[in-house]
Amino acid sequence: MITHSKTYVLSEPHGWDVVEQLAPERLLPVSEAENTVRYFDTFDWRLYRKGLVLIQAGNAVYLQRISDGEYPLVKDQIEMKQDPEGHFWWMFPEGELRDTLRDVISIRALLLRAQVTQKVCGFGVLNTDEKTVVRLFLTHTNIENRHVATLTLRSVRGYERDFEKLCSRFIKLDIAHPAEDVFERVMNLAGCVPGNYSSKLNLDLNHGASGGEATCEILQYLHDVMRQNEAGIRADWDTEFLHDFRVAIRRTRSALSQIKGVLPKDAVEHFKDEFRQLNRSTNRLRDLDVYLLEEDTYRAMLPQSLQPGLDAVFSRLKSERRRALNDMVQVLDKPEYLDMMDSWAAFLQGEQARAEKDSGVPAIALARKFIYKRFKQVLKRGQAIADDTPDEALHNLRIDCKKLRYLLEFFASFFPKDKMGKLIGYMKKLQDNLGDFNDLSVQQQELMSYLNEVLSRSRRADRLLCAAAIGGLIARLHSQQQVVRHEFASAFAIYAGKKNVRLYRDLFKK
Repeated sequence: MITHSKTYVLSEPHGWDVVEQLAPERLLPVSEAENTVRYFDTFDWRLYRKGLVLIQAGNAVYLQRISDGEYPLVKDQIEMKQDPEGHFWWMFPEGELRDTLRDVISIRALLLRAQVTQKVCGFGVLNTDEKTVVRLFLTHTNIENRHVATLTLRSVRGYERDFEKLCSRFIKLDIAHPAEDVFERVMNLAGCVPGNYSSKLNLDLNHGASGGEATCEILQYLHDVMRQNEAGIRADWDTEFLHDFRVAIRRTRSALSQIKGVLPKDAVEHFKDEFRQLNRSTNRLRDLDVYLLEEDTYRAMLPQSLQPGLDAVFSRLKSERRRALNDMVQVLDKPEYLDMMDSWAAFLQGEQARAEKDSGVPAIALARKFIYKRFKQVLKRGQAIADDTPDEALHNLRIDCKKLRYLLEFFASFFPKDKMGKLIGYMKKLQDNLGDFNDLSVQQQELMSYLNEVLSRSRRADRLLCAAAIGGLIARLHSQQQVVRHEFASAFAIYAGKKNVRLYRDLFKK
């Protein structure tokens, strides 16, 4: 039989008197505890988006389903004296908690989202036979003199009718009401808004917006994403802060280049150059992050006897990354960067951003024109690629696909969600193929560049092992690249299929 649970929010942070009013039957106090409770999630709320939260109370760390209220069925619990802040999934003991974190948070680190004081009093509701028929938990959550009081009812097997009777009584009273948002209320006490950051473009443009209004809204959103990620880059919490920062830069540059005739040309050229230089300053750190994230994958490609040959390579990469991170932080702290971002925000909010000839044209009309033009270019480039076409052609197609993907994401809210989802899905599959091909090419080039430098500084025995490891790895990467190259034709054929082409024509050729 299933145990049921319901949570109610009290209109005031009452205590025992309210419990007696809500449940006038005989009550038996059974427990009382006060704890500092800490809530953890990633910067982009990956646990929350899956209906989960990681909680630390004392030394106990457990994963809770948000929908289960105050006293949920715990997925897993561990004793952990160390603070989970800054932890990745692989830093937890083996078990269900670690496995769930791996699947949900991936390479993101856990950050402290809220710390509250929580006092929980447990009661048993007794019947005339002195049997506990319902369990009550009165919880006071406090932070800086702000409170949330909740009362959780949990059924006892065999006494479900008593549970339902008590729940019905609560509905008739105005001092307690059912709550599905207890977690959100607790977060709000701490000044947090769950789900308030996402690396995805969650834009909801006004369908009547002009080209200037929509473009400035898109660019302002991307500006905000960059600023939100600065602290995480400086603190080096995880590598995704830099990744999201770079994506926002690339999207900004793409919008400036593709949405033509809307913003003043002089300003466009000025800020395109500024963001080009900013993006260049992030390149080396991101490259190093990617290589280091792939360390386990690279080692697994080699026989165990050759794996130590990569030690020197990754040791050098880690040292270089420390220097690259320091360089990146210096860029973010420079007055030139801060002044540029302030002037960019001021420009987007000013009237001069809407002074160009096409600024007043309906944004949806511009979206159709720009998207369809880029789509035709992608088709033309892709159809010209054969088995013997130089790799550079695939690189150019990859860039065109990225530009088209950005346009689709910028203006997605103008068009039916299901149809845009299909277009982006087709686009993503083709991009995966092109991206894998490019990544494998870059990785081989990087490994080749390390051969001379690493080998020249190593002892002879180490040189031989290192050369064998790098050579073996390059061979494996090259083999994978050939497979991906061979798969391009079928990937593009699906993308250029009649259904996808018809969808573009129906939505954008107007």
